[in-house]
Formats: sequence, C-alpha cells, structure tokens
Amino acid sequence: MPLVKWKNHNTEDVEVGLMLNALKERYGYDFRGYARASLKRRLLELTRYFEVAHLSELIPAMLYDEAVAQTVINSISVPTSEFFRDALVWKMIRQQVLPQLNTFPWINIWQIGCGRGEETYTLAILLHEAGLLKKARIFTSDINPAFLEEARAGCWSRRRLEGWREGYLQAGGAGDFDSYFEDRGEEVAIRPELKHSIEFVQHNLVEDEVFKEVQFVVCRNVLIYFADELQERVLHLCTRSMERGGYLLLGRSERIMDFDEKYPELEVLDSDFQLYRKVVGGERHV
Repeated sequence: MPLVKWKNHNTEDVEVGLMLNALKERYGYDFRGYARASLKRRLLELTRYFEVAHLSELIPAMLYDEAVAQTVINSISVPTSEFFRDALVWKMIRQQVLPQLNTFPWINIWQIGCGRGEETYTLAILLHEAGLLKKARIFTSDINPAFLEEARAGCWSRRRLEGWREGYLQAGGAGDFDSYFEDRGEEVAIRPELKHSIEFVQHNLVEDEVFKEVQFVVCRNVLIYFADELQERVLHLCTRSMERGGYLLLGRSERIMDFDEKYPELEVLDSDFQLYRKVVGGERHV
C-alpha cells in the first residue's frame, strides 16, 4: 500500500481557508483578501469563545446557524474607534480640509468602516461647528449590518464621555462636547439633529463598486486588515469615487505602496497625516 503524501500545509491554515470559503459560499462575505496573520489570530480566538478544540468544528454550526455565523463575521470585522481618536488628525481636518470642502457647492463624504458610529458622528460634529453640515451628506458604510444598526442607534455608555472630551478639546473643539448627546441614564445618545445628514450603507469593499461621487473619502485604519491585492482594489475604488480636487484620508500608520506608479491621479498633501487629493487637470502638482 503506497504511503500517503502529505502536503506541507499547517492544519490551522487549512481550517482558516475552509471557514473563509464557507462564509463566501453560504453568506456572500468574502474575507479571503484580508491579511492572513491577523485574520487567523482573530478566528482562533473563537475556539476559546465557543469552547471547541479545533476551528473546523465551527464550520457546520456556522453553516446552519446564522447567529454563529454573525459571531464569526463580527470577530473578523472588529470595529475599534472612539470620538476624535487621534485628535491631531481631526484638528488638521478642521483647519485644512473643511475650508477647502466649503468651496464645493455641496459636500459628499464617504466614511468607510462605520464601526459603531464614533468616527461618523465625529465628522458630523466637525461639519456642524464649521457651519457646513446643512450642505453635507455623510455616507458611512460597513460590510456588517449589525455594526450599521449600532451606529444608527448612536448610543454609548456614559463612562466613555470623559475620554472623548479630551480628544475633542485636543482636536480644537471650543464648544460643549456633552451638548451633542442626550441623557439616557447609564447611556448617552447622539442628538437627532446630527443624524439628519448621515446615510448608513451596507457596502462590501471586496465585491461592490462605487455608489456615489464624493469630495472626501475617510478610510482610516481599514487597509491594515487587507492583503496587498485587496488594498490596491480599495484604493482604486476610493479614487474612482472622488471628484477631482477631492480628498482622501487614510490611517496614519497606513502607506500606499508603489504610489507613483499605481495612483497617478493622487497627490500627497501631508505624508504624516496620510492626506491625499485627486489632482485637477490630470497631472500632479510639481
């Protein structure tokens, strides 16, 4: 009897691949282009949560139980955000980007990865304080409908306000940060008037295309979860959605690889804050 020839694949890597294929085939969520190391780490944490020995034991449950599948999806698309996170970025937007956006007759903003809404409502507060909210529309998107619902609700524990106040002040806020929230006992809720200019959109960066022409794309700390090929797709998607003269903001730790070759329609405005602009007239400024 001939010996079985084993391929040199780590069993956990095989299990991860099977789970990702199952998510794609059963639910239409394609996470196969995500950076594999961090993806594997987050999926393996599920073995402790579900108290199973091997990741592959979750596949049958995930296929037949949508609640299990949603837990898996949530573990992959974990939102990490807060109001005015990385305050100097928001101060830069307040001082440099918003005055330029005001030159457009209207302002459409695409904020990618809404999480639980903190960054979306941060944008709304900045626009309000600049007197631009009434002529602005914020399209905030996420692949995960559960996160979109949480963001739409706009409620958080009151205990979180203290840390957010400090970020607001560091970002140049001169008003009363607490006035943007309604008191709901142990929770606070964003005031309804800040929601009027926001649309919550389920959007899959892997498969979906541009849905709106915008003047500002905010895609912070999203690319770090993607492998190179998906990063490139997302950046081209962002660029195609931008009006000429529009702006793109990435996370400060994110860098565009092969920038000069692959993205001639973008120019760097601030390499520290990762702020870009879509060039006017088809050529970069020298």
